[in-house]
Amino acid sequence: MALVKNVFMVAAVCLAFTVNGLAQDSNAVRMEEGTINDIPAKPFRMPSLTDVGGSSPFLSNEYRQGAVELGQGRVVKDVPLKFNTFNNAIMLIRDGKELKLDFFELVSYTEKDMDGNPHQYIFKAGYPEIDGHNENSIYQVLSYGPKVHLLKFISQKVEDVPTLGDYSRREIVTTEQFYVYIPGGEIKRLKSLKSGKQSLLEALPAYSSKIGEISAAKKLKLKTESEISVLVEELNKP
Repeated sequence: MALVKNVFMVAAVCLAFTVNGLAQDSNAVRMEEGTINDIPAKPFRMPSLTDVGGSSPFLSNEYRQGAVELGQGRVVKDVPLKFNTFNNAIMLIRDGKELKLDFFELVSYTEKDMDGNPHQYIFKAGYPEIDGHNENSIYQVLSYGPKVHLLKFISQKVEDVPTLGDYSRREIVTTEQFYVYIPGGEIKRLKSLKSGKQSLLEALPAYSSKIGEISAAKKLKLKTESEISVLVEELNKP
């Protein structure tokens, strides 16, 4: 229990570093606050999923107040936002209408977890092509720094799921893929979280010795999202 608690505390600190790192990167250009009407967005109709069970097509069912960075120092705050995992899109409400964000540099909002603790969600596009994803594909940013970005791509599709009877039912099935990106360089998929350190060593061979040092010092098995986030934050330190 002590190890789990320590990892959770470190992960929370790392998240703060991630948000600060993003803010510092954005603040390299003087931020100019705009209004919700400055956000490029267009009408969007969700496919009918009324007879489909399984996961929710949204990462959060409710809209959360967040910020949209549009690039060139422009930011719009207090925007009602949520991530549409089924269509890989950021949704917002403007003038009472649900719209799809047409372009953005970065999106962030905060949501409380089951224990009431605030969790920062950050989304970004513009990464190199891989596994059928292109520069318009939206990733959740788990850790961000000058050396390595840790990314999660969440995809969903409707599948026929067998039941105990003689029929199947249609459900939304969710898949998560994890990637590491070297700024200005390659993006690579982590083959499997179950493989632990090996998957990271294959994706980040230039950091093999550092990965070994950090995982040993912090007793990280590197088989969970939170532990890998801790490692990447350490890699990004000067």
